[in-house]
Amino acid sequence: MLFSRYDSKDGISTVLGMLIFIGILFTCVIPLFLYVNQVNSYYDQAVIEMEHIDEDKQREMIDVYAYPFSNTSKAIYVYVKNQCPFSVDVIRIWVNDHCYNYTLKVPGLGWNVTEAIDLTGILPTQGNITVNTKVTTRRGNIISSLVNPLYYSAAAGWSSSGTLSINVVINRDHQGTETFNIKVTKAVSEEVICNENIRLIGNTKSYIKTVCLPQTGAYHATVTYNGLQIYDNTNIQINYEFPNYWVYVSV
Repeated sequence: MLFSRYDSKDGISTVLGMLIFIGILFTCVIPLFLYVNQVNSYYDQAVIEMEHIDEDKQREMIDVYAYPFSNTSKAIYVYVKNQCPFSVDVIRIWVNDHCYNYTLKVPGLGWNVTEAIDLTGILPTQGNITVNTKVTTRRGNIISSLVNPLYYSAAAGWSSSGTLSINVVINRDHQGTETFNIKVTKAVSEEVICNENIRLIGNTKSYIKTVCLPQTGAYHATVTYNGLQIYDNTNIQINYEFPNYWVYVSV
């Protein structure tokens, strides 16, 4: 009987030890395993999200045009044309080393333009300055203006260089829906380079159309507003010394 009692106690101790071990396993090891598994799930999800963000960043395509309000203006507009099917948010605009925090939402395959950006603190009262503009999107892309660089002279105003082009800037001081037609032809042969209708809606105050030209020579440009011709120049001379020409119309 004595030996049987001792064997019973040993059995009870073994069972209690096993229960304690199982308790420790459930309270420590298994929660730790579940925690690690959850962390791995979060990590995998974060990796997938970052891959999607990187894909969207690579697919983001916009054209940026920075242009002055007029030849002597000390303010510029930034026109953004979205070439991709999803919306793009511009969050910063850089003019040389100066940063302007700005929120501009551009719909998929659409366009938008900023309000006038005052450059009084940047432009000199004497001499000249080169102005380079770029924008930063919410996805992290940095896109430079296609008309960089612009040149500003305190005596002569704005000018630019680079691609052979005629840049047509339309400004208006009212709201509503209006249609403009921009037409550019070769002055001699009357070959049509551009014949495009532009529709401004809502409170859009400004618009730029850059017409790239195939060669140097003389060109004819007209701008029509709601059927009425408001600009007509039959002899715009484009050459490598003066590769582009700026047209400003206001209504």
